[in-house]
Amino acid sequence: MISTVKIYGFLAILLAIPSFARAQDVIVPADSVSLPGSEVPRRDVMDILHGLLGREIKEEPIELRPGLGFSFLPSIGYNPAYGTYAGMSVAIGGWLGDPKTTTISSGSAGATYSTSEQLSVQFKSDFFTPGNKYDFKSDWRYLDTSQPTYGLGPVDAGISEYPMDFVMLRFYETAYRRVHQTSFYAGLGYHFSRYQDIVDQRADAGEITPFVVYELGDPEKTTSSGFSANLLYESRDNPINATKGLYWNASLRIFDKGLGSDDNYQQLWSDLRVYPHFPKGSRNVLGYWSYMWLTFGHAPYLDLPAVGWDTYGRGGRGFVQGRIRGESQIYNEVEYRVPLTKDELLGAVGFLSFMVTTAEGGSAFSRADPAGGVGLRLKFNKRTATNLTMDVGWGVDQQAHVFLGMQEAF
Repeated sequence: MISTVKIYGFLAILLAIPSFARAQDVIVPADSVSLPGSEVPRRDVMDILHGLLGREIKEEPIELRPGLGFSFLPSIGYNPAYGTYAGMSVAIGGWLGDPKTTTISSGSAGATYSTSEQLSVQFKSDFFTPGNKYDFKSDWRYLDTSQPTYGLGPVDAGISEYPMDFVMLRFYETAYRRVHQTSFYAGLGYHFSRYQDIVDQRADAGEITPFVVYELGDPEKTTSSGFSANLLYESRDNPINATKGLYWNASLRIFDKGLGSDDNYQQLWSDLRVYPHFPKGSRNVLGYWSYMWLTFGHAPYLDLPAVGWDTYGRGGRGFVQGRIRGESQIYNEVEYRVPLTKDELLGAVGFLSFMVTTAEGGSAFSRADPAGGVGLRLKFNKRTATNLTMDVGWGVDQQAHVFLGMQEAF
């Protein structure tokens, strides 16, 4: 069963964005056009479009200079909880400084509206200033939506879904300062989230639901507000589509009543990613992603660690967002990435993951929930190495789910 299907209008993309895609031509290294150690030129969607239109494809040296490129993507989709929806998203990529000394910046913004009158507006970014002096990470969201929850703990076939409606406001912003000329950064952040107009549909019908049990009632609004201390190590060659390097981000978030939170509590977040080549010397990448999301104290139910609620919503392919929730969660994933064509126009991935989550009322981690799947890649922009991604994943709930995106999962 495919519970969620999201279809990007690929023909609309090809016809609507030539001018925006070309804006990225002036911001990338000239040697990114041809593959290292090979005379085979890279190709992307724009090259295919030019070929269909009978235009000559010229591989000319590209001047290095900063700038951001914007790709506008119309999207339509259907979800049983949302109904049919349509919207527009914008993928952002480029350099804010000299590409030789500045890490590529990336971001996305989008808005969708559904036939059931549900609205989603989101902005997420990771921007490096010239010379990598600062890094700014943003996660801003407004959601007027519905989403089922399944209680706390690992997947349990005996637990049915508990539909919930809510409006979510989120403002997460973190500023990092580079430590001398190293790959280390240190920073401070502010994290605010408010869930309002909460409707637990089964609680309203008179049932005792996991939300009611955890919150000791049926609140219509919850608020979290706090500051964070953060460490970052960033040595990836390209955060949009890494082929080497290491990424580690640790964050201790302290939420306090004095800042507007409902309760005092803390969360510890650790995110580690590495990208070895396997076999060594090949273009195949065996990526590894591990994150740890721990809660100390009484966080609001909807702010607890949950699958698919990481910044870009890419964790836990194989499960619908929010399917697994608990006070603490540890997630591990490996993904094998292989180019299918010499020009890297097409690629494929296979992935396996497992997560452990604390059960309701307990501090010990319960059994692991595995998932896995396969995916295809189509090079959307060869100069920023951005791929159109399509993955099909299966979890232990034995349901298949389709995931589409404009950036690698990690």
